[in-house]
Amino acid sequence: MSYLMGIDLGTSSVKTVIMDENGSIKGTAQQSYEIIIEKSGYAEQDPNVWWKAVVLTIKHVLNKTGIHSKKIKGIGFSGQMHGLVMIDRNLLPIRPAIIWSDQRSRKEVAEIYSIVGRETVKKLLMNSIFTGFQMPSLLWIKKNEPFVYEKINKVLLPKDYIRLKLTGECGTDFTDASATLAFDIQNRKWAFELIKKVGLNPDFFPEVHESIDIAGQVTVKAAEETGLAAGTPVVYGGGDQSMQSIGNGIVKPGQVSLTIGTGGQTFSIIPEPIYETEMRTHTFCNAVPQTWSIMGANLAAGLSLSWLNKKILNNLSYSEINELAKQVTPGSEGLLFLPYLSGERTPHMDDLARGTFLGLTLQHSRAHLIRSVMEGVVFALKDSIEIFHSLNIKMDTFIASGGGARSDVWLKIQANVLNKEIYKVNQLEQACTGAAITAGVGIGKYDSIQSACETIIRINPEPVRPDPTVAGFYNEIYELYKNAYVQNKQLFHQLAMK
Repeated sequence: MSYLMGIDLGTSSVKTVIMDENGSIKGTAQQSYEIIIEKSGYAEQDPNVWWKAVVLTIKHVLNKTGIHSKKIKGIGFSGQMHGLVMIDRNLLPIRPAIIWSDQRSRKEVAEIYSIVGRETVKKLLMNSIFTGFQMPSLLWIKKNEPFVYEKINKVLLPKDYIRLKLTGECGTDFTDASATLAFDIQNRKWAFELIKKVGLNPDFFPEVHESIDIAGQVTVKAAEETGLAAGTPVVYGGGDQSMQSIGNGIVKPGQVSLTIGTGGQTFSIIPEPIYETEMRTHTFCNAVPQTWSIMGANLAAGLSLSWLNKKILNNLSYSEINELAKQVTPGSEGLLFLPYLSGERTPHMDDLARGTFLGLTLQHSRAHLIRSVMEGVVFALKDSIEIFHSLNIKMDTFIASGGGARSDVWLKIQANVLNKEIYKVNQLEQACTGAAITAGVGIGKYDSIQSACETIIRINPEPVRPDPTVAGFYNEIYELYKNAYVQNKQLFHQLAMK
């Protein structure tokens, strides 16, 4: 039996899995790390910390499974998107990476809009300019840390640095490149003229490849550090949402992924690139060659529940949190939560939006806070679904993943808020599975991503079904949820500037 390895470089941790060719997960290892927040609105991570965490998980999963490294026939990657990793001519990081949740580049966002114009942004980039994306972060570096900018040889996405450490190869893939705001989405290439117009060096941006293309092999040095076999093929892999969708078996239009991880994402494949005229969603290149994806993004999904647990609840167990949420009736007895703790993308594209509990009374307990946060996160997912409807996106099957798929109460909330049947798949580590599948296709183990998913991914035939009465009640609350942002937007902005 031969095996594949999938590595998912997340925001809060890295996970590494070993999967056999039939899709059975033989072992999983996870290593956590922190976000560096030096100032309000800043979010950074040290690429060297990522690498150390990856090394630990590779060693752990090899030891845990007892599988000889020579039986690992291919390695693939999934990674947090949008971030800025700057490397010098020695292929070493110059400073900590600026990651996707960073908000320091507000002025640069406005500057890019003024330079290139909104119509170019719509037709070429097909995405709103937003803080935390690579291009505005790089422009911030040029203006505020010119001594760093002068040392840059290449800019990479987070998972690309890990692949660089494994193979010595410097490059990226279409899914991640298309989420930098420096990419021509329609033609699947760097927007070099736009990059130069903004005042950035186009030579910084590496070659772009398909997720299934082989980038190189594990070097002797990397093999000594990790325990992997030198010469093991490594593919480019992709951004976490594209890999997550593969792990959910989403390979054609009509299938929708609902992810509640650190952030929240609503994801579907589209046959041609389209953009929403108000630019409230994202259009990216997909890992399935010559397809694209449309995605709604929420910045603080599971992160909102994690914040509540760490800052207020004194670190309850996940099972305790779910049991408390079950004790509260739908609607949280009049308590409404807006999950804008890090600003918000879909649908507001407002980095000054702020998290809020509305309707708080003396009768509310920690259980109400928990359920209200869970409901608010799903209302945010529904915002994206509503936009998808307006664009006539085909939506036949809804598949939950992330923490939202591991909680019975959160699954039921999703079914009732969206008034849809919600399915799960047999794989728990979808992003790692997607990464491993790209490796399998790259080395020729599978003919295509689609055929691999047909072999490996199984959808649970019994969905979580909505209750029509509860769904109708939630729809009324959702209208209040939408209005709450409109009514408080000005106040949010005033508070954010204090």
